[in-house]
Amino acid sequence: MWRLPGREDLTELTRSARQIARQIVEPLVESGARSDHSWTDEKARMLRALDDGGLTSIVANSGNGVAVPLAASLWELAWIDGGSAVCALSGGVAQMVVRDFGTPEQCSSYLSQDVRRHGALCLTEPLPGAGSDATLVDGRIAIAEWRPGEQPVLEVEKRGRFTSHMDFADFAIAAVDSRDARLRGTCLVLIEPGDAGIFDRGTPIRKLGHHLSSTTNPTFRLRVPAERVLGGYSIEGDVIVPNYNHCELLAPAFRRTRAVMALVTASKMLSVLAPVMACYRAYSEGESDMGPVIDLWATGEAAASLGFSAARLSDDLDRFGPGLRSLDRQAAVICPAAKLFSTTRASAMLRVAASIVGKDRTFGAGGSFVGQKLIDAQLESVYFGPEAAQRREIAVFMTDPAFLAEFAAWTLEIRQAEGPGAIILAAAMALWSWTLKHVRHAKDPRGLPVFRDVRQTVTFPAADALTWLLAARALVLDVVALNTVDDGPVESFYIDLATVFSAQTAGSVAQVCTELLFGCDPQFVHGAETCNEFTVLRTKLYESLACAMPARKRAIQFIRNSREFGSA
Repeated sequence: MWRLPGREDLTELTRSARQIARQIVEPLVESGARSDHSWTDEKARMLRALDDGGLTSIVANSGNGVAVPLAASLWELAWIDGGSAVCALSGGVAQMVVRDFGTPEQCSSYLSQDVRRHGALCLTEPLPGAGSDATLVDGRIAIAEWRPGEQPVLEVEKRGRFTSHMDFADFAIAAVDSRDARLRGTCLVLIEPGDAGIFDRGTPIRKLGHHLSSTTNPTFRLRVPAERVLGGYSIEGDVIVPNYNHCELLAPAFRRTRAVMALVTASKMLSVLAPVMACYRAYSEGESDMGPVIDLWATGEAAASLGFSAARLSDDLDRFGPGLRSLDRQAAVICPAAKLFSTTRASAMLRVAASIVGKDRTFGAGGSFVGQKLIDAQLESVYFGPEAAQRREIAVFMTDPAFLAEFAAWTLEIRQAEGPGAIILAAAMALWSWTLKHVRHAKDPRGLPVFRDVRQTVTFPAADALTWLLAARALVLDVVALNTVDDGPVESFYIDLATVFSAQTAGSVAQVCTELLFGCDPQFVHGAETCNEFTVLRTKLYESLACAMPARKRAIQFIRNSREFGSA
């Protein structure tokens, strides 16, 4: 379904990741390592296992895109514990920035195949500073010394917050802004523990989740040569000008890691299926009681499909270059949408799972397991920008005329696909497109546009509805790809799952569209021509839902008849 077969590199990575997850991470979790937020010898041994398994050097060793290899391997780690996956990913983010923009000397030094060097990306700063917004930077850089004919020496001051990998980092990448008239703009600078000055790794953060990863609040006050400016620099007159500002340097890494983090979160929904179904089977065989299991399974599969779709898109963009506008437009929407959908839906579904599994002492261990997943998912929702940042980015790019044209082509593609889920989804996509077009031209009583950046009560729900549609589309297309390989009972079950999730998507989209039109546009009233057009589209959507209930019943019956498959 996720288009992974046929790549030997992925096979080896996932096999290695699964072995580490079962043999190293799982015993570590069972021994109570999640109760300690500090970096311990046991966690250091886990890191060495990740090193030996090649999971911390994927970025440095991969030549055909890094998002899919990271996603496939971290999925296995996150299935057991999200902190172990973040531990493997955090150093990869620092490596990505060097790999994308580093000078040949910087790449040779920090991405060496002979000597493994762990890196940390220090972007987030204490409040009321930048938070995790890359557009604001409080760290400072200035020229400390610049002798004629010699390389300038820079002074770097940076206080970091919630910085991963710092307990053992061999180098760090700090985002800084110039406070010197002789140095222009923002940049990223490479710093090392051996540099002159203060390299304080900071105290461990007392966080609720991800205890198997290292997180501290570091402080740096160092002097480094100007060659440490990531990506190099030029000299214009007597002014040092970095070749890239820090936002340019971070954009590709953030695009990839949003897709990867979406899968780290999505794995949690599917990993809790076993204890949830065990609980149901122990207490009830009722058909209605299995409904939350189907919802959890379908949502997890949709989040996984969208996450892997975003990862494949990121690798395609890396291979073909940023000049291909079609991939740029898709990535600008799909990558943040994948992360937003996973974090919002995982929190909701895991709360349901925790309430089910934790309702009896017989399943106390399972309830704790699900509760830990919920805590990790909530923590992951703020990684690489909080949910509001993802919504705002989606809202900006989803109104691009070229993207809307591509979305229209996707709607036609889904309409031509086989299966009841595709019929439901096509109707929902058509309704969302029509609503967005209407709301974008609507005016409020003061004559101001209804759909604009400052009105997040309008733009954010529209963005949320789009993430549902993209997730459903990814699942439907993955199921179509699965059926071209083989057609059997398992494939039929996934067709039913896609139908169930498409129906959920249609219901959510119809509600959002109705609220936006009747609640935000004073001219949109019953009897008006535009209202009649909307009613026709919404009626078609509701009529398409007729196949959803039989699909749900078949999926429930499949789980009941295939206990071994369901427990796996």
